[in-house]
Amino acid sequence: MRYGAFLFCTLVVVFSLAVFAAASDKIAHGVITIASDYEFTADNGVCSGSGTFEDPYVIQGWTIDAGDSRYGIYVHGTTRPFVIRNVEISGAETAATYLSYVRNASIEDCVFEANWAGVVLNFSTFIRITGSTFEQNTDGVHLFFSNSNQILNSTFEKNDTALWLDSSDKNDLWDNLISSASMGAYLNLGSSGNSILRNAFVDNTHNAFSDGHNIWNDATSGNYWSDFTAVDKNQDGIRDTPYEINQDGDQDSRPLVSHPLVPAAAPSTCGS
Repeated sequence: MRYGAFLFCTLVVVFSLAVFAAASDKIAHGVITIASDYEFTADNGVCSGSGTFEDPYVIQGWTIDAGDSRYGIYVHGTTRPFVIRNVEISGAETAATYLSYVRNASIEDCVFEANWAGVVLNFSTFIRITGSTFEQNTDGVHLFFSNSNQILNSTFEKNDTALWLDSSDKNDLWDNLISSASMGAYLNLGSSGNSILRNAFVDNTHNAFSDGHNIWNDATSGNYWSDFTAVDKNQDGIRDTPYEINQDGDQDSRPLVSHPLVPAAAPSTCGS
């Protein structure tokens, strides 16, 4: 009887540890600094890869508490392809991830919470950010003089400014959820030619600002704006009145009635 009880308890403990290990798939790591193509090393958090497009360097599976350091991950002056994947960073005074004069990088499935900025791109190009979460940062993503980048399929919640572009052109901002921000998308200092499509702007104090000429819709759709209730007489899913961004011609000519990232409102019932 004692042996059976001991075996049962042992199995419970082993199972619990297995569940805990599966849930805790990230390992604590210190601040990562990479200042050249020659510094993609194991000591700098690189887990695999050879730095080619077919086999990029991979920084993966870390939890970084920046502990009031300026950065969680800082990369400067690199051209070799690399991926930052499944990393969580909090507490950075300047940016959780700061890429300066960087080309050919991806940030995938990461979480950036309670930093001054989640990701900063400074004079950087061909950077793709996808599937990531930005929550309670001052800035979610901030671009300075950075062109031809992509921010895709990511979630921005409770940031002061979700997306901020300064003098940054021809970037793609597609299929993101941008909610509960003071400013959703802020395109400043003549940022132009940026494509802002199929995003859901929900419960923001201000949805968007643009002082350049940017693209807010294509031939089939624009963005969803939770505070915009213009009619859709033909019920094609596109509101019949454009959503104005600025008075110089920036507008979403095909604002969406609904969005897959936004739950449909419950139907009204008698007495409600």
